[in-house]
Amino acid sequence: MRNKKRPYVMVQQNCIPHYRLLLFELLSTDKQIRFRVIADENSDVPFLAVIRPEETVIDLKVARVRTLFLSMPFNLTWQPSAVAEVLRERPDLVIVQGSPYSLTAWVLVLLGRTCRIPVLLWTHGLLGQERGVRWRIRETLYRLSSGLLLYGDRAQSLLVEKGFPCERLHVVYNSVGASRSDRVVPSPEACLEFRTNLGIKTGERLVIFSGRLQREKQIPLLFQAIAGMKGNQRTVHVCLVGDGTEQDRLYRLADELGIRDLVHFLGPIYEESKLGLVFSASDLSVIPAAAGLSIIHAMTYGTPVLLHGNVEEHGPEWEAVMEGVTGFFFKHGNADDLAQKAMMALFPEPLKEKMAQACREVVEHRYTTSRHAQAIKDAVRATLMSRKA
Repeated sequence: MRNKKRPYVMVQQNCIPHYRLLLFELLSTDKQIRFRVIADENSDVPFLAVIRPEETVIDLKVARVRTLFLSMPFNLTWQPSAVAEVLRERPDLVIVQGSPYSLTAWVLVLLGRTCRIPVLLWTHGLLGQERGVRWRIRETLYRLSSGLLLYGDRAQSLLVEKGFPCERLHVVYNSVGASRSDRVVPSPEACLEFRTNLGIKTGERLVIFSGRLQREKQIPLLFQAIAGMKGNQRTVHVCLVGDGTEQDRLYRLADELGIRDLVHFLGPIYEESKLGLVFSASDLSVIPAAAGLSIIHAMTYGTPVLLHGNVEEHGPEWEAVMEGVTGFFFKHGNADDLAQKAMMALFPEPLKEKMAQACREVVEHRYTTSRHAQAIKDAVRATLMSRKA
């Protein structure tokens, strides 16, 4: 029999990315609210590592996600077992992955209205101004829900401007799934040894790119900037952490630009102590395009971030970057400006030491896993209370 004093929340996800492990474990072990996750055990995104049921204590129900291929610029995802589970269990509230391209989201918000089950959509919301048919579709989905769990403040502001009540817009931010014990900052000696093993000499600098090696990330722009800095007698190495469809092309480009000795392909790294060493040993994190959670990961280790200034093309995590405080912005698509901003951050001495504390403070204030989990629980309680009022 269900404990009526302990609300029961079902969380629908297409899959559980590796960086969500700690968040969902915190939610699953909460004593006041019961959280159960419904997700596929396989990834719906290429080169994304996911958590499998046998690897975790998360209260997890496996539900396969199907992709419905359409003769349109987009496809729909459909998770029928998730809908069936909600119908069978009748939870007190459902949190749903809030994409307009998810048939599951549409069915669950309509089901929630029919069965009087509040549904919160977990979504980016708006990254920039949106109009026309695309906005009308998104708006309809959002208004059918009981509220939104948003990744950033700008999304909340944009939606308030469009007439959404602020009390239904819960900013929960985002987090990297590493515990404090995992995030032991490597010693200066360990960082120096790492750099030495890469062949980095005194006076040379190291930047990191962490993410999938895909075209949308515009990594060639970073390579062009490194080649440009080399031409100005500034030697900057780059560690690429991740893999993807562009890897072979990037190998060839590094050779063509004459910087192959400065580019270090490390592959995907999921062990936090090893990834933390790369971030800590780096003087700057550079994300040429489509920046997201890697911003927070870099700042966790006190490493400032350089990204382009067209913020609506990034994930909401760009809000953590403050010019000259926690990072820098360069002109979109401009390798020369990227190089200029990088040189400013790296020479004559790296600015990281002066910026590290501010980077860590931003993360501790908004982007830790414990704060993320608490914000989600607060949104659940507020929504359930509003239903009783």
